[in-house]
Amino acid sequence: MREMYASLMPDLIGVRCTVGETIDLAQRHGFAGVDLRLNRDPLPTDEQARELRKQMDDLGLTAGYCSILPNKISVTADEWNTHRPHLEPRLDIAAALGFTRSTTVVLPFHEMLAFDEAMAEHVARLHDVLPHFSDRGLSLGLEYVSPVTRRAGQPHEFVHDLPSMLGLIDAAGNPANLGIMVDSFHWHCAGETENDLAALPAERIVTVHVCDAIAGRPTEEQVVQERELPGDSGVIDLDAFMRGLRRAGYTGPITAEPTHPRWTDLAADDACAETADAVLACLHRGR
Repeated sequence: MREMYASLMPDLIGVRCTVGETIDLAQRHGFAGVDLRLNRDPLPTDEQARELRKQMDDLGLTAGYCSILPNKISVTADEWNTHRPHLEPRLDIAAALGFTRSTTVVLPFHEMLAFDEAMAEHVARLHDVLPHFSDRGLSLGLEYVSPVTRRAGQPHEFVHDLPSMLGLIDAAGNPANLGIMVDSFHWHCAGETENDLAALPAERIVTVHVCDAIAGRPTEEQVVQERELPGDSGVIDLDAFMRGLRRAGYTGPITAEPTHPRWTDLAADDACAETADAVLACLHRGR
């Protein structure tokens, strides 16, 4: 039976490197997958993509997930329109590299639009891009952001937990290639459970982030900019989290997102080694 696997997104642990360097770091530290930002320049050429795909294949590495769209759906119209002409070239390169999963973020507030208007904007933008993802065999996972601190003081609250994210997917018409990026931090801060995860159809879980929360800090005071490697603090019930994913039938990449200022002081190899140890240990939880 296919299992979940550890994947590496270097910038989530403060490592800035090229695609080739990402592949080398992943292989050197025992990751099975590679995650890439393809929504930034320079985009690999067709020839470079073929060479990088061969490098990954030769090393036995799998394409995890990639970023194609802007980092959040609710960017301004000008920013969305600036990114839009690059969508299909980026998708072509993603497909050439072997990716079938991509992600973006749904912010838990909107600076300008009330809930219904924000929902309409998100649905319209999803309808605009999803056929192009589908044409190339890619699914899009939407990440909800649950901490109270991330939406406090904002004028218009928006989607910020699993039920409301499922509502957004439903409003978009439940397309087959639209799902969720599940993050242990947001799952925890939303007060969600193992059963909530287990109830998800496997195909709705596009990819997964794991991390731990800060010890001694109440849930309502947790902030997205400060998290630990999975298992470091023991605040998040990662056994329940991983059990829920297994019960749902998820078999895709598991990527650490331990956002914290401390990563700026670590060398790339040290950061990747620490992260690999934590994610590989996480894969054995909840059995």
